[in-house]
Amino acid sequence: MSDIEEVPETQMENAESDGAAFEEEDDDDLEQITAQKVLEILETAWINEMCAPEILPSQADMLELMVSQVAHMEEQMRDLDKNDFRAVVHGMELERVRYIMASYLRCRLQKIETYTQHILNQEEAREPDDKRLSPEETKFAQEFASNVDEYFHKVATQYMPNQQRGEAEQRIVTPNLMSHVFLKANVAVPAVIVGVDDEEVDMAAGSQHIIPYQLVADLIHNNQAQLI
Repeated sequence: MSDIEEVPETQMENAESDGAAFEEEDDDDLEQITAQKVLEILETAWINEMCAPEILPSQADMLELMVSQVAHMEEQMRDLDKNDFRAVVHGMELERVRYIMASYLRCRLQKIETYTQHILNQEEAREPDDKRLSPEETKFAQEFASNVDEYFHKVATQYMPNQQRGEAEQRIVTPNLMSHVFLKANVAVPAVIVGVDDEEVDMAAGSQHIIPYQLVADLIHNNQAQLI
């Protein structure tokens, strides 16, 4: 078993089944989650984010937990001899985890830069509990949009006729939600609409499909399916 399951004492408590677990408080109920489970959640979120045309809800909490776990593993590795085979294996595992986290964040930033105003407009219309951006991403998006608007005003829009200046809403870039994606059902899902003629199909657990993203977006958000 990978050392990814060794966890900092300050964030872990002994669990009856596996000996270590992260603690999170949700609706006054104490939930325990292993470091390996955190990594699995991040891996799924990373693949979903890479494959989905729109930006998905942020996994900032899971990232924070994994950053703490990586720091703890790095501290442990300092005590290992560089020629120790365990140091090589653990080092490779750490590089893999770092790559997943960096690629996940890079993908989200790329979407924010591409669909900035569209994402900000949607975030403004959402309830606080339904926000998809972390506070840091929201700040970045707002500053990026402001800087882009200021730049284009200086080099172009101030020289345009007033009528063209007012067409800013028409220039907002939006993701193509009807683009096709590869999907794997995590659970059995009956009567999923898969066509413009309201054609339905029953998805068996573990089955794979290619389908327009918008038709299965709710399944992704509810963890009933994942993109592949």
